[in-house]
Amino acid sequence: QEQLEKKKAEYGEKMKNKVALVHKEAEEKRAMIEAKRGEEILQTEEMAAKYRATGTTPKKTIGCF
Repeated sequence: QEQLEKKKAEYGEKMKNKVALVHKEAEEKRAMIEAKRGEEILQTEEMAAKYRATGTTPKKTIGCF
């Protein structure tokens, strides 16, 4: 009986660790994607400012739109 309870506790702890690891990896990926998206937005805003300053229109369409 005690061995069964001990194994249950160990298995529960392993599962908690796995869940925590998955959440950590997901959070890291989410942060990387948000950073990349922020860079793309900044780049797009810089291009838009350049075209507004020169008064010209882009020759080809922007890939993200």
